[in-house]
Amino acid sequence: MYDITSAFYDDLHGSEQIRKYEAILRLKALLSSVDGTILDAGCGTGLITERLRDKGRFIVGVDFSEGMLRKAKERLVTRDVDLVLGDVESLPLRPKSFDLILCLTVLQNCDPLKAINSLLHVLKDEGVLILSYFKRSRSAALIEAAFGGQVIRDLDPTDNVLILKRKETNTFKGRARKVAARLYGLSHQGIA
Repeated sequence: MYDITSAFYDDLHGSEQIRKYEAILRLKALLSSVDGTILDAGCGTGLITERLRDKGRFIVGVDFSEGMLRKAKERLVTRDVDLVLGDVESLPLRPKSFDLILCLTVLQNCDPLKAINSLLHVLKDEGVLILSYFKRSRSAALIEAAFGGQVIRDLDPTDNVLILKRKETNTFKGRARKVAARLYGLSHQGIA
């Protein structure tokens, strides 16, 4: 589906995605201190990836849609960003590689706890993971049951934001097993 919609995705959702990114930018303490490697997980057409260029030294965009990555490659014509075909549930990246991971409006398309585990796996010990998810999605209750204290509500009209620091998520795996029996959403296994 995303290969097909990649041709007009920015027209449909571009302003919404930029609005979410700008809402997260209001959390200046998180983004201003980053001077390392950044992952845009579920980068789509590269709209947010392009805006991240001035935030870190090295940027990687990952998406499971070849069509979206083609659009991102057109947008990001220089060599300062790497684009990778991959699934956020099972990232094809080295462990503890990123200082900041931004994942906007992706969790509704996958097993959210599996994706969060995968993202935490590639996050450095002192790194920060920022995710947005639809407030009204079926996975919202699951995410909030596992991470309620770290959720920022109403930063954006349609999404809540979850902020995780790797060093503070040591107990996540145990909690995820309890909650994982109630998984919602679509699984994208085998796409990468």
